[in-house]
Amino acid sequence: MGHPWVYSNEIANFAEAKNLESGSLVEIHIPKHSNAFALAYFNPHQLIAARILSYNFSEIIDETFFVNRFFKAKNLREKFFAKPFYRLIHSEADGLPGLVVDRFDNVFSCQITTAGMEKMKSLIISALQKTFPNCAIIFRNDVEARKFEGLQLDENDMIGEISDEIIIEENELKYSVDAKTGQKTGWFFDQRANREFIAKVSKDENVLDAFCYQGGFGVNALKGQAKSVTFIDSSKEALEKAKINVELNFSANKSCEFLCDKVFESLEKLTLQNKKFGVIILDPPAFVKSKKDLFAGLRGYEKLVRLALPLLKENGILLLASCSHNVTLPDLIEAANNGLRKGLAGSGRSARLIRTYGTSFDHPIHPALKESEYLKSVAFMI
Repeated sequence: MGHPWVYSNEIANFAEAKNLESGSLVEIHIPKHSNAFALAYFNPHQLIAARILSYNFSEIIDETFFVNRFFKAKNLREKFFAKPFYRLIHSEADGLPGLVVDRFDNVFSCQITTAGMEKMKSLIISALQKTFPNCAIIFRNDVEARKFEGLQLDENDMIGEISDEIIIEENELKYSVDAKTGQKTGWFFDQRANREFIAKVSKDENVLDAFCYQGGFGVNALKGQAKSVTFIDSSKEALEKAKINVELNFSANKSCEFLCDKVFESLEKLTLQNKKFGVIILDPPAFVKSKKDLFAGLRGYEKLVRLALPLLKENGILLLASCSHNVTLPDLIEAANNGLRKGLAGSGRSARLIRTYGTSFDHPIHPALKESEYLKSVAFMI
């Protein structure tokens, strides 16, 4: 499979094509080939000028096209997930560049980031309604990436009734999700498998869930019979959600602590208190949003690991995750190793890399697009 993007400096007649409206459908031709190579949508104002929709150049981009894409995506997810809570559409990897759709049973939380997909919004709506009758749809088109495509950051656009609280299920646990105001589309399904891993290693351990957001890792730790869980996040609202999610699944006697604080500072405070944990999860927001941030971002991961080490008991497990597509798995391993080397110097302890992982099955990767391989995680026993 070829790369799904065409750059402006690769287009022979780009000067003529510049007059096309953003989002226009175009045929991609390759010199010396008589027929069109692919169908794409076009934005003359971007370096990524065309994004491929289909390699069948006779295909019609209409409601049926989207219905077929949605059914194909649904069939893949249903092979792995018994309940209707997953990412349905993962942009290029599901043949719909610029579109993300997360499914919360009959509620579909969508995000459009390109002008071409924005022009087809009505087709997206009608195709979802045809594929999933009586569904409710919300568009969370409030991401900065839209600005680069000349699009406005829209308020939530809803079709159907959507409550302020939606209860979803993941790893046999329940979570309260707000599709209207939660980060991104409301929930991070991509960490599902990593959360399940934490459940398996948390029995009888004190667990630290840093950058906990709505408590996904910590709740899984409790499911795995953790002795206690300390949740840390700088957002008071996120911690309130974490509390609700603990209460949704467990009785009040679970030992939990909720710290509203900046994680770097909180790690240092907990060290001064001589706290110890058997499992530590470090799942920060994107440290590397562009290539120019790579050096500083890697230093950030390194520092996180170094600050967490004094809190980790011997033979404890530390999981570090990165959601930055500019950070490769070798980058993350090297940054973590630098933090380990500095933090363990003179301690007599050593680290073993026991697990690396990417995204769950509902976040497939386009094999020619490294940007779709954004999530990486590493776990060490120390």
